[in-house]
Amino acid sequence: MATNSNTGTRGVQTAGDVKIIECTLITAGGSEHNLLQFIGELNVYEDMFKTGMYGNILLIDTANISQVLPITGNEYLRLDIQSPSMDGKIYRTFKVYSMTNKMIIRDTNTQSFVLHFTSPEVFIDLMSPIYSTFRGKISETVAKIWTETLATSRNGIEGQDTPLLIVGETENQITFTSPGWSPMHCINWLAARSVPSGLKNPGFLFYESNKAYYFANVEAIIDEAIKSRQYFSDYIYMANNVTANPGEAKYAKDIQLEYQKVEDFEVVETYNAFKNVQNGYYANRLITLDVLTKKYEIFDYDHVSTYDEYQHLENIAGNRDVAPFNRNALRNPAGYIKFYPKHENLFNNTPDNANDVIEKVLPRRLSTIQELSNFKIIITVPGRTDAEVGSVIRFSFPDTSPKSEQDKSKTKEDAFYSGFYLVTAIRHKITLLKHMMIMEIVKDSYHKEPV
Repeated sequence: MATNSNTGTRGVQTAGDVKIIECTLITAGGSEHNLLQFIGELNVYEDMFKTGMYGNILLIDTANISQVLPITGNEYLRLDIQSPSMDGKIYRTFKVYSMTNKMIIRDTNTQSFVLHFTSPEVFIDLMSPIYSTFRGKISETVAKIWTETLATSRNGIEGQDTPLLIVGETENQITFTSPGWSPMHCINWLAARSVPSGLKNPGFLFYESNKAYYFANVEAIIDEAIKSRQYFSDYIYMANNVTANPGEAKYAKDIQLEYQKVEDFEVVETYNAFKNVQNGYYANRLITLDVLTKKYEIFDYDHVSTYDEYQHLENIAGNRDVAPFNRNALRNPAGYIKFYPKHENLFNNTPDNANDVIEKVLPRRLSTIQELSNFKIIITVPGRTDAEVGSVIRFSFPDTSPKSEQDKSKTKEDAFYSGFYLVTAIRHKITLLKHMMIMEIVKDSYHKEPV
């Protein structure tokens, strides 16, 4: 995961400057065609809750390229994009799967259309059903499935496979036979049955960023940031009706600060007690049934009382993390019930088989994954190609309470909206001159007790 470092500004005129080094369409026959001069707008999406990247590109066609190069869904699009002076870049080859919105504009010699693309691994996944049995530690099984079925050459260069990075090892074993599931289906099924090693939160996710694929435990991501005391970047929103001290918001004269400026934000979701009760966030019940012996067991999980067992985002700065709910929140495990069929001796040669420790995973995972959607904000910031989903940022929102003329103190932060967030999705919006990022960020804790 990327961590905070000083953003180099050499060669940067304004934050969000971008250089599209390459935009090449590769036909089914292998011929390559430069599309740089035709780019209107490029959008690239990455999301922690999706198993591949995707995007679209608006092309302003003045050379009738769609006729010379008929789009049939067998093409590839190679992109090489970099923010000036930054090490990280977006260098990926995508599979083109559709063309839409074709129309004539301005005159009969100019037309526009949109190409839609996604990661090649998504297409490989559709055509690779698995009929095999797997045994061993879950994280090792995931790596095996990836290597044998999904790994493909990046950018058409032999030996440059898309990497799969494991963030947080699993503790438990697995024995299972895939009944024709796709590789990504198998990996997501395994993620929902993984017990973390050395941590308590079983929130494993399988996703792709613009740098790699990840099989990552959310608590392990946070734990890394806590141990290193590092995070990707600070982001600051300065409302129009708030005046900062001199030198505090001179974004136009400081490129480093320009990159941290939040140009717009939208609060998408805040804590909803009604929804949290319905979805089993506060408390839930798991009932397991042995399908042969007819023995059933009931496991009640209370997230309110278990919350302190996990690492949370506000621990990064050494703050005391505060739960985003009242400790006396009304809850009843019986209000949300899940059933799970099992047979304890089905694989007696596999210690801690996921099937036998499911009570350690499903109830906790239900609440902790739900926690990633309870407090969600979308911010618009200058783009940089070293950013990726799964990073931790700090968002500073000003306290908008009235101030007197005598108040000369430093602008205060809002105690609840400010703090550490996990970046769960990014839309890279790119033109030939500008790169903006629309980032979805979530938080799981406060650093101040709710009133």
